[in-house]
Amino acid sequence: MVSEASEQFPASSGAFYLHVEDADASMERALKAGAEKIMDAEIMPYGDRQGGVRDPSGNIWWVSQRLSAEPYF
Repeated sequence: MVSEASEQFPASSGAFYLHVEDADASMERALKAGAEKIMDAEIMPYGDRQGGVRDPSGNIWWVSQRLSAEPYF
């Protein structure tokens, strides 16, 4: 669940794994919107091109593009 923080429910950070069609374009868009890069987009051993950003609220977003038709396991 995602919602606005309040006095009763203060903000907390989270981590998200987001599948996208183009990891490089999505990373660039996130950076232009104010995210901080924590990992360049790279091809991972499990067949994804993945990078990571932290948004201004402290949430981590793993931006991942599936390059392989093979299952993860």
